[in-house]
Amino acid sequence: MNNYIKKLTICFGVALLCVMGSGCKKNFLDQHPLNQITDETYWQSADDAVMFATRMYTYLPQDNFVYYEAMSDNAISNEPTTRRFGNSTQDATVSGKEWSYEPMRQAFSFFAHVDEVPGMDAALKARLTGEVKFVLAYRYFIMTTLYGDIPFVNSLITDPNAADIPKTAKADIVKSIVQWLDEAAAALPVSYTGTDLGRATKGAAMALKARVFLYNGQYAEAAVAAKAVMDMNVYKLFPDYYAFFQKDGDYSSEDILSFGYTLSVKQNGLRDILGSQALMNGRNILNPTAELVAAYESKNGYYPYTRDPAYVATDPFNNRDPRLRQSILCPGDIFAYPQFPTNNQYDPFNNAGDRIGGDLGTKSGFSWAKNVDHYDYVRSGTNNWKSFRYGEVLLNFAEAQNETGGPSADVIAALDLIRTRAQMPSVANTFTLNGWVLDQTTLRTFIRHERRIELAGEGLRYFDVLRWKIGDQVMQGAIYTVDATAGITAISTANGRINKYPKSVIETRYFNNAKFYVWPIPQTAVDASKGVLTQNPLWK
Repeated sequence: MNNYIKKLTICFGVALLCVMGSGCKKNFLDQHPLNQITDETYWQSADDAVMFATRMYTYLPQDNFVYYEAMSDNAISNEPTTRRFGNSTQDATVSGKEWSYEPMRQAFSFFAHVDEVPGMDAALKARLTGEVKFVLAYRYFIMTTLYGDIPFVNSLITDPNAADIPKTAKADIVKSIVQWLDEAAAALPVSYTGTDLGRATKGAAMALKARVFLYNGQYAEAAVAAKAVMDMNVYKLFPDYYAFFQKDGDYSSEDILSFGYTLSVKQNGLRDILGSQALMNGRNILNPTAELVAAYESKNGYYPYTRDPAYVATDPFNNRDPRLRQSILCPGDIFAYPQFPTNNQYDPFNNAGDRIGGDLGTKSGFSWAKNVDHYDYVRSGTNNWKSFRYGEVLLNFAEAQNETGGPSADVIAALDLIRTRAQMPSVANTFTLNGWVLDQTTLRTFIRHERRIELAGEGLRYFDVLRWKIGDQVMQGAIYTVDATAGITAISTANGRINKYPKSVIETRYFNNAKFYVWPIPQTAVDASKGVLTQNPLWK
């Protein structure tokens, strides 16, 4: 599927055409002038339908989904639009990132024309229809999650005068999303092989359904949906947390759905976005916050980590939850590419490339390690962007089931799978160590913390902040650099180098209004409407 996706590049009307003949089963340039390609000339074979459905995958999350981290308390970015969402200075002129009805138009074009394909195999048609319904459901899920009530297009609109339609309640659209996902799950296979790896599966549709229910506070339904994925007995956690986000984890037992990248066709941009300049040839566009780093427990399970008797102020990143160093480069860490096994200490105090406040340096004193391709220093990454993974399903189940019925053995078991893979103490041992009472409220806090740590760097924290309505608690006030006032012993002070850095303010955030829990509709869309589309009430 990856080769198809990267080579489908042109849209004429409602037909999406491959114009790079070497990657297509047939070369449209040899058959029709481009200005004559229409729906009547496109839908001629099953290959046409496959290519059209494949093009729909470009509407699913790709590497730039990671920017959502910087809209939360997990990260800070120097990309202007993302930074405005992070510090809550966005307005209706910068909120159009996800406002698009093109995926809907293409989906309903597919539904309207796929039956025209002569001799189309019924099973293939049903599968492709399921794939398109999956993408359609995802796009409406994202738009309703961010914008709330929106216009609901549920058919192919060919008359521009009919395109100006009023909003539909979010709850009603969610019902259609769930219906599409049920229909998709019924039509999609459990797995694929060969070039079809990466297409939507039954498990992907069910995992998205669980996420939809969870994000909409339908906890009983979310628990059932997540448990259904678990009961498939198809997925399991990849043994190595760090390696899962490398190419090692692509299409693995934990990878439910990911967007593929290849060296020869298209690499991802994660090295530029996330990577250390000195050690990864990255650009430090997005950095972890010091507050996220502080949220990781000690290796023994103490929270906060400073309560651990083994805590040493001059070695604060040691003896911590292993996921910290598998996700984030901390001052003094060693990051070794296979090609460069030496001279690779992460030093944001002295290194010209990564120095705090430098042109390509870190803003916080930390950089990301998770998701940055570790196997190739020169090029951008070729590791997949993991959109849905089994680890999230386990966390979704645990949260939903705890909200439905409180602590139970199956909730604890799901969390312990996550904790065991991370080489962290069990839930029971962690609660005992910290003197916590195992009740629904305390377990809720624990699950939310575990989600933040396990899913850090995956773009999902922002959506948790929105749905839990905690923005005013975690997105307000100053964002600081690393606090290295005690010094970092791993960094040498020879030859005039320093190993100390004072805690300093990077920026101040202003999540001080309920309107920030929903995005404003882009003003351009409101202006283009004939008065039917109105701005979200909190943004008027």
